[in-house]
Amino acid sequence: MIGCGSGMLVRMKAGIILCLLAIAGASALSAEPDDSDDQCKQYLHTPLPAEAANIAAPKTWPDCESYKSYSGIGRKVDYVAARKCAWSERSAQQSGKAPDYDLGSYLGGSAMLTVLYANGEGVEQNTTLALRFACEASLSQDGFKAIQALSASAGPGGKKFDYCEHAMSTPEMNLCTEYRVEIATQKRKSELDQLSSHMTPEQKVSFDQLRKASEEYVSARGMGEVYQGGTIRTMRTFGAEERMRDKFVEALKVFESGRLPKGAAADFEKADADLNETYKRALELAAKQNFDEDDGAIRLDGIHQAQRAWIKYRDAWVAFAKVRYPHTDTNAWLTLLTRNRYWSLRQTACRVGWNDNACQSKEDE
Repeated sequence: MIGCGSGMLVRMKAGIILCLLAIAGASALSAEPDDSDDQCKQYLHTPLPAEAANIAAPKTWPDCESYKSYSGIGRKVDYVAARKCAWSERSAQQSGKAPDYDLGSYLGGSAMLTVLYANGEGVEQNTTLALRFACEASLSQDGFKAIQALSASAGPGGKKFDYCEHAMSTPEMNLCTEYRVEIATQKRKSELDQLSSHMTPEQKVSFDQLRKASEEYVSARGMGEVYQGGTIRTMRTFGAEERMRDKFVEALKVFESGRLPKGAAADFEKADADLNETYKRALELAAKQNFDEDDGAIRLDGIHQAQRAWIKYRDAWVAFAKVRYPHTDTNAWLTLLTRNRYWSLRQTACRVGWNDNACQSKEDE
């Protein structure tokens, strides 16, 4: 596969990637100096297949997005379409029309052709030709070794070359993390669509509102309550967000199986009191931080925004539960959701300096 365990990449949020790349510098996507340079003197003379001669040079960067055809992102997996697109992308790369630090250009063109020929997907396997394209893409030495180690008889189901496994720089690793998110997002969407297929029209409307509120809360918490310092903040943020998204799907599956929460008014009151105390504590700690020394620190406004988004998410859950699980006490839902938010805020407090090892006892909810 071409990307981090499953295939290629996805488009990043523009503000995040620009910030990351400014730190990484213009040379971050280049492979480290190694003996692959000497090997490339040989491999770059490998003859191209006949179809390469029929590729017209595009005037701009192609919008066919070979990585999506390869990985089945928003479309069916089509290796032939991926290869056809990759030839056009390669031509644009060689004529200087590829956008810098763009997901499609990073894993499209020569990189995509590397993968297709290394794995023999939609074309006869040809590791020598794959290595030529790897040279064009400035693949790392470890990547070269991985291609050279492929068995010509691996075939379907065998060991596949994964381009993202050989990402070397922080921007590359962030891009590959972003790809995991897109693959996971598509998988979750399919699962949620399947779960909602048995709902009534009224329930589907409420569920759509819940899904929207859930994503808004995930985004608000990811950007507002996860430490934003350092060059791997994208991986850190997306990791926290992905855990939340996965937990949402997992919880829905549990509820749809008939295992519903329990709780009474007294339980909710206790959970709410604990949450309010922790929320206040997190705000106090955030207010004491020195942003001149650490501009990635969690801020008051970020916690406020996450809390407001959580309240909307909580209310959307309760509204959905009333129409989908009408026989479950509303206090049970409020208790469960409030406890989850309580543990999330304890994690936030840990990140802003609460010296209490107990607050590390749970992952983000």
